[in-house]
Amino acid sequence: MTTKRILPTGILLLTLMLSNMVVQANEVNVYMTAITMSYARFNAAQTVADASKALASMRTAAVAARAQKPYGLTNATANNLKLRLYQSEIDKLIAEIDKTNRLVNAGKMAQAKMEGKKILQLRDEGHAAMKR
Repeated sequence: MTTKRILPTGILLLTLMLSNMVVQANEVNVYMTAITMSYARFNAAQTVADASKALASMRTAAVAARAQKPYGLTNATANNLKLRLYQSEIDKLIAEIDKTNRLVNAGKMAQAKMEGKKILQLRDEGHAAMKR
């Protein structure tokens, strides 16, 4: 192969690798935005059905976000402390969503709305933990 063919091929390969990392990072952001939007729908919900649907969407997005690696950790190994912290924080969020959903399904909307505020608290704590 000549240098004229190797250089463009190398640039193309590098571009593809970098674009893959950006797509993965953006997927986490998309899921986080979905969680935020679902929380807003939950908070505005007046019926058990609407609240339950919003929490289900929130949980789906949280599970999907957990399966991805956030920006800066795309090359991290499974035992990376920061990646494990990220997954742990998402696990706490999922547990809180499930807890809130149990209250909704029991018809305890007022209590569920109060419990649901912990979702925002967990979000803030998770973001702070990841910035350290």
